[in-house]
Amino acid sequence: MEANNPLNNPTSAPSGPSLPNPSALNLTPPTKKKTGLILAIGFGIGIVVLLLVALIVVSGNSSKTKKADLDAQYQKGLTQGVADQTVVSNNELLAQAYVYKSPPEFGSFEIPIPKLWSSAVEPKPTDGTIIGYADPNYIDLESDFHKFKLQLKRADYDKVIKEYDDKSKKIGSNIKATDFTVSGITGRKYVGIIDDKNKQKSEVVIIPLREKIMIFSTDDADNYGAIFEGILKGTKLVP
Repeated sequence: MEANNPLNNPTSAPSGPSLPNPSALNLTPPTKKKTGLILAIGFGIGIVVLLLVALIVVSGNSSKTKKADLDAQYQKGLTQGVADQTVVSNNELLAQAYVYKSPPEFGSFEIPIPKLWSSAVEPKPTDGTIIGYADPNYIDLESDFHKFKLQLKRADYDKVIKEYDDKSKKIGSNIKATDFTVSGITGRKYVGIIDDKNKQKSEVVIIPLREKIMIFSTDDADNYGAIFEGILKGTKLVP
C-alpha cells in the first residue's frame, strides 16, 4: 500500500499543470548597474540645482559689489572735484566765468557764473519770470538749497522789502539788513537765518528793476558769501 502512495513515489504523482520557468518569461531582476545609473542621475540633478543657487547668490553679491564700487567711484570723483575747486581761488573762478546773458524780453542782464560750476535757467515768458540756479559740481532741481539763485519776477519792491525788514526786526532774529548796490542800482541785503526750515545762514539781495524785482540769494553764506558777492559785483543790469 505504501509503495502505491503517490506521496512516497513522486514519479508516480498525478500529472497536472506545471509552473512556468521564470527564465522563459524574460524577467530579469534589477541589477546594480541600473540602480547606480538612477543614483548618478539624481546626484547630477542635485549638483545642477546647487550650481544654480550658487550662481544666483554670486550674481546678487556681484550686483551689490558693483553698486558699491560705483558709489565709491562717485564719492571719489565728487571729493576730487571739491578739492580741485578749493584750490582755485574765488577770483580765478570769476575771472574765467561763463557769462549768462538773458534774452531782451527779460532785460538783457548779464551774470557771471563761476568756473567749474553748473547752471540752469528756467524762463517763463508768459508772466515775465525767470529763475536761475548755479552750484558747484551739479544742480539738484528738486532741492531748495542752492549756492546761488536768481529770481526776476513782477512784484512790488516796497512791499517785499517791508516783509524782509519786519522779519529782521522781530525779537530773537539774527537777520542783518543793509543797503546794497548791484550794477549801480541800490536795493537791500539781508544776511542771517532767513529760512526757518533749513536753519542755515543765507544771504538775500533784492534790487528794484522797473516793474519787477531781482532777487539774488545764496543758501550757504558762511562758505559761499564771498563768491556770491563777487557774482553780484560782476552782474550787469539794464535799468
